[in-house]
Amino acid sequence: MKRMTPRKFVGAGAKIILAGVVLAFLGLQSINFFTFTFPPEQWFYAYLGFGLTSGGVIGYLVIFKNDADTHLKKTIAVVMLGVCVVGEILTAGFGMQVEALGKAGYSMTASDFKFMIMAVQALGLLHGLALLFYYAGDQIIELFQDDDKDGIPNAIDRDWKPRKAGAMASEVNPTNGRKQ
Repeated sequence: MKRMTPRKFVGAGAKIILAGVVLAFLGLQSINFFTFTFPPEQWFYAYLGFGLTSGGVIGYLVIFKNDADTHLKKTIAVVMLGVCVVGEILTAGFGMQVEALGKAGYSMTASDFKFMIMAVQALGLLHGLALLFYYAGDQIIELFQDDDKDGIPNAIDRDWKPRKAGAMASEVNPTNGRKQ
């Protein structure tokens, strides 16, 4: 590990403070949007919604840095990191809009709400697909490959044998689909 110089220490501190301010500001506005959207007896949805946005940003960054061990998993983590940032900006921006218009005596239109509900639905869908492909994507892709190059996809090839967990494509014998 490199030695921490005073300049690096100050720079690291500035990054931490900046990240904290941005996450707190956008996160609170995002929670404000979700709190506005759901009735008071369903208060927990505001925090679950926050998990789809700010929580997702932190979660997918941690996954990318510490868990993603294949190209597919790294791609999913980076794409979802971007999706969560966009979701956070949309919900936080809408939360600010709700507050500002409410204080000015205006009310939101049905189309405003429909757009945001559609955005949150899309965010939920993308999280679901990302998690599905993160955990099973490599195996799903393997089904559509043709390991023995006989023109028949693995999924319907009678002589195909699935790779053992953790086996890389380069470790598979292309003549019989088995690990060497």
